[in-house]
Amino acid sequence: MNELEFRRRLFADPNDKEVAQEAANNAEQQALLKEIQAFDTQLNNALDVKVPEGLAERILANQKADYAHNVVIRKSWFKRYKTPFATAASATFALGLYFMSATQTPLLAGEHALAHVHHEQAAFQSNATIALQAVNDKLSLFGAKLDSLPGEVTYATFCNFKGQKSLHLVFQSEHGPMTVFIVPLSGKNSLGGDGQFKDERYNGIIEQDQHAATVLVADLGSPVKQYQKNVSSALRWL
Repeated sequence: MNELEFRRRLFADPNDKEVAQEAANNAEQQALLKEIQAFDTQLNNALDVKVPEGLAERILANQKADYAHNVVIRKSWFKRYKTPFATAASATFALGLYFMSATQTPLLAGEHALAHVHHEQAAFQSNATIALQAVNDKLSLFGAKLDSLPGEVTYATFCNFKGQKSLHLVFQSEHGPMTVFIVPLSGKNSLGGDGQFKDERYNGIIEQDQHAATVLVADLGSPVKQYQKNVSSALRWL
């Protein structure tokens, strides 16, 4: 397989045996394979939410107590059936309540971007320039490349943006460091709309098309719309 096919298949399935065989005699491909597999493991671990032991029983106990004190209803049709049916239905309902109540409402894309930047302040500490070719080596996993960026890149790594493997970049500008997230999208996926967002420290903008969303975040007052236009016009899909 050629280099582009290798990278596309690696991104689609980091544990593809044929991809591993292809990388066996290529040190650069082996390093990339290990990086993507490590990120895939990190992402899976972050999304692996386990239900606390005994939670269903505790919710059922609370429901029974509430029912006894506050609720009077006519006997439902399903209570004429045997206990296993009612127990299974109650347990399913209890687990549903858990996931609705214990899981936070998903952040909007702008809120997520701001939280990500606040959390990853270490991304601004690097002063070493990263070559555009190195950035494009990572972008090739998405089937994309950048013709240029409006400043020197000092940070480039894969990240988890709302559960999606994405590329996190920081480049330097006359307005200070700016963060760009390139988030690949399938035809039906969306980050929830374009537009600008801000908090007390940063402002940002989101644009998306059929290929990806580009999210730019910079210090409050920076001309993010201008820089976002520069980034979007330089992004090419292969």
